[in-house]
Amino acid sequence: MCQRLGELAKSRGIDANSCIVAGEITPEVFQYSDVECRKLGVGSEIPFADQSLDTVFAIEVLEHTRRPYDFFDEVFRVLKPRGLLVFSVPNAMHLSSRFQILFQGFGDMFDAPSKRAENAGRICGHIMPLNYGYFHYGLSISGFTEIQTYTDRRKRGSLFLSLCLYPALHVGSVLRDRKLRRYDEQVWRENRKIVYKMNSLDMLSARSCIVSAIKPYAQDQMALSRFRVMSNKLVA
Repeated sequence: MCQRLGELAKSRGIDANSCIVAGEITPEVFQYSDVECRKLGVGSEIPFADQSLDTVFAIEVLEHTRRPYDFFDEVFRVLKPRGLLVFSVPNAMHLSSRFQILFQGFGDMFDAPSKRAENAGRICGHIMPLNYGYFHYGLSISGFTEIQTYTDRRKRGSLFLSLCLYPALHVGSVLRDRKLRRYDEQVWRENRKIVYKMNSLDMLSARSCIVSAIKPYAQDQMALSRFRVMSNKLVA
């Protein structure tokens, strides 16, 4: 990712090292020499000053972290207002993965984990099989807004199963939506769109879950907080 961004910057006459900084737990293995690579801690700490970055990319990172919600807090801290976070993780919710969980106990790309440090970067180092619903929760709690999802290559097996089972899955979403509303009106309002997103064709077939979010201006955060307070009062 750094190499692609760096080569794009250089094609526009920009020094890659002036606009890109990489971060790795083991910076000695970083192979793109045109940009600086800083050492990251294992506790989701990001070694940058408050409001110092325009964009943060975390490509195939969060599935290896023990505290992804802390990572969102850290990204929120280092981003400037209207800064952008983009991250990707293996999609734990495509339909083939759901069947693997049903029959094998572990989903696609989230196999039996390993405690050995040398396995941290391998598939057995995937320790956090969160799905989009939990990522949306974590981002929202940290203060992010304008949360969007995107898809990359679709898995053919999952796409086929999704098309075959889509009516049943849609009925499942409707039933979950009704049950959630009976349980708690406020929780239902928070999650209604997410419930249907979880069984969307994109989520059922995409290989990766790609998410973007924006850090709002301070006044936007205050307005959002007031709106949430008013909504809570109306529901109560």
